[in-house]
Amino acid sequence: MLGLLLVAPPALGSYAAGQAGTALTHQQTFDYPPMPAGDPAKITVFDYAARALFDKGQSIGNRRVQLTGFITPGPDGQPILARMILSCCAADGRPVKLGMSGNAPAGLANDTWVEVIGTYTDRLTRDPVNDEEIPYLQVESWREVPAPKQPYE
Repeated sequence: MLGLLLVAPPALGSYAAGQAGTALTHQQTFDYPPMPAGDPAKITVFDYAARALFDKGQSIGNRRVQLTGFITPGPDGQPILARMILSCCAADGRPVKLGMSGNAPAGLANDTWVEVIGTYTDRLTRDPVNDEEIPYLQVESWREVPAPKQPYE
């Protein structure tokens, strides 16, 4: 028991993301505060996905955004960007998934963390796990980054 308290399990990653459907469903409603200042605007994967799906990108406009997530295989086998969200603990972790078009990362191993900069696109695909929509990001640039200290959103 003491060992479980002292040793944290690894963060949920691409395997867990592939087993669970995207966390965003059309049953959710959101308020969209103004985008953060700066170019690119640093936002979460969840914030981008919610704005892309439920606001059809209107609150993003032509702004460039910067997101950080890990690579996992998408429905078509191409890499997608994901980030796990939690309600209370890792046991209820669910992925938020984003397809990537344009200058998307290629050839990276699953669970590789990347920072991407891109713009809104109205392209969508469907998650084969729960048949919900997965939005895309038009990637301008990306770089590999270390896993964040807080891997969950």
